[in-house]
Amino acid sequence: MHNAKYQFPVFLLLTAALLFCSLHAESQHPVEDSLQQVIRDSKADTARVDALLALANQLLKKNNPGAPVLEKLEQARELSLKSGYHTGILQSLLAIGNVHRGNSDWAGSMEAYNELIRYSKTVSLDSLRKRSTMMAFNNLGNIFNSNGDFNNALSYRFKALEIAEILMPENVNGLAIIYLNIASDYRQLKMPAKGLEYLKKTAAFFPKLTGRMKMEYFYESYQSYISYDSIPQATGLLDSIQNGLNNFDLTERQQTDFALMLFKLKGNHALDIQDNPAVAMSSYREALHLAKSMGNFREHTEALNYIGFTHFRLKQYPEAIRFLNEAYDSAKNQSLKNMRFKIAYNLAEAYTASGEYAKAYPFLKESQDLQMEIYNDEKSEELNFLEAKYNHEKAEKEISNLRLSNTEKELAVTKRNRLILIGGILTAALLLIMGLLYRSVRQKSLLAEKDRKLQQDQILFLERQQQVVSLQSMVNGQETERTRIAKDLHDGLSGLFSTVKMYFSTLQHEKEELKQNPTFTKSIELIDSAADEIRRIAHNMMPEVLMKLGLTHAIQDMCSNISAGKLLQVRLQTYGLEKRMNASTEIMLYRIVQELLNNIMKHAQASSALIQFNRDGNRLMVTVEDNGRGFRLEESEGHQHAGLDTIRSRVSYLNGNIIIDSQKDIGTTVIMEFLIDEESV
Repeated sequence: MHNAKYQFPVFLLLTAALLFCSLHAESQHPVEDSLQQVIRDSKADTARVDALLALANQLLKKNNPGAPVLEKLEQARELSLKSGYHTGILQSLLAIGNVHRGNSDWAGSMEAYNELIRYSKTVSLDSLRKRSTMMAFNNLGNIFNSNGDFNNALSYRFKALEIAEILMPENVNGLAIIYLNIASDYRQLKMPAKGLEYLKKTAAFFPKLTGRMKMEYFYESYQSYISYDSIPQATGLLDSIQNGLNNFDLTERQQTDFALMLFKLKGNHALDIQDNPAVAMSSYREALHLAKSMGNFREHTEALNYIGFTHFRLKQYPEAIRFLNEAYDSAKNQSLKNMRFKIAYNLAEAYTASGEYAKAYPFLKESQDLQMEIYNDEKSEELNFLEAKYNHEKAEKEISNLRLSNTEKELAVTKRNRLILIGGILTAALLLIMGLLYRSVRQKSLLAEKDRKLQQDQILFLERQQQVVSLQSMVNGQETERTRIAKDLHDGLSGLFSTVKMYFSTLQHEKEELKQNPTFTKSIELIDSAADEIRRIAHNMMPEVLMKLGLTHAIQDMCSNISAGKLLQVRLQTYGLEKRMNASTEIMLYRIVQELLNNIMKHAQASSALIQFNRDGNRLMVTVEDNGRGFRLEESEGHQHAGLDTIRSRVSYLNGNIIIDSQKDIGTTVIMEFLIDEESV
């Protein structure tokens, strides 16, 4: 979401508010000086705690998130613990966690939030206890989201939501923050349909939101519709953001922030979705002008890169090189490693396109070196997060074991007291107690039996649920890995082949006699063929046409490519597929058909194949048949037909059924039936 890096709760009391009445006109920092005076002179611990928290907030406003802020917050926590000031303790822990999170200190932030949850349980005031716990859960979700662990992020979001819906149903802005966070997590899990459900919940009380939250809602809705391939709805949201800038009650800073966001969205939309570089150029120039007026050097650098790349798309290479060089110098001066990597790669492409190979090579080499540095940094960051996550889970387990141990001790004490009581009663009325004991034993036996059956049912339910989650995780992991490999092939090997071809082209220009050398000419042809093969493999692993145009176009493209080889002619027939399905369903159906065609080409020795898609309402029938040599179904578990296991698992992922009919020397027919969720279409 479009949030500030650090956020504090509102916690200044009347004492802190009155500080502004005693500011010294001659001081350079009147607010900080007044707060320091309260910390030094006040006899009330609560006032000193409030002043320490306010001073930490002032330091954060000056972009000083390091040791001085943490020092003030630790002082506030210690003083609050000493004086029993519950509000100060909770606010200090929350602020400490936020500062550590902003510095990517995952262990420190998790420790602070966990301590906040533990201490909240000791607070008697119900609203304060629940609100603190809710904020800790939501911020733990932010940590997992920042590190790409969206499943765990969602689990903490839902814990926060459970409290929020009970604690503050009228606080629509607080609910909106959690709803939008959940929508963002689902979108990044490639489940935009689920994210849209929570956006609809936010829309139910949209008129009551603040102007800032309305703009955040528009932004997340735009990103979700783009992920859902609902381009018309996404385009309409750009107009909604523009109207919001004109009509919503926003601060001056919010106006500039959201205006800059809108210009970048419009530019990206025109360039990537509408393929209109001229319109994109206008938006990027507006973003450049606004970033420059704000003094935001990072945004200024990014806008220069966008403009340079757009000139490259328009084949205006001198202008592209001029803007990209300016962006490169700015990124280098500000130590923006990730942005410098992108700009260096764009410069190499621009110089190559303009025929300046000698200038292209240093930038291509630098982009490759930076890519490796960024990869190593990300891996180091990932290891730090995993270590923090392990310690977090270990601490939770230790707390759980401690609670279990305390419960067992309490049960032991209760049992001993009960035995003493029974012994005393037995001396007075043995027969009555025997009757009561018999009744008690019988009731316990019945309860134990019911409890055992309930536990068995719960175990079976959890096992089934775990199977579904494991299958979904496996499939999502496969698609993520395919996308990563396709990107590595395109960004890595394609760049390497471009470098090799550039060397050969330079040699050809410098030594004319090489043009007549058949070995040299053949080498260039082989390099071109290898580069084409890499692009073909990357396309097969994650075809761009599938994401942009949909399943029908992607499978037709695959059939045409196979038929062009003359060995196998593939025909496609579709009925009722005018309306697209959601992205994850289309990817899964594409992989199923791709695997079946691969099996036909490898094993069937067929000359023709037919693919049929027939959709009626929410029922989808898919048929793939060939005129090959067929096979015996009882042998399908062998290594020769191992691909069928992959197909069956993907069909199971979509909750579908599969029937395989194969006859020797006649061919094979595979029939699959699915129930498609209408709401996700």
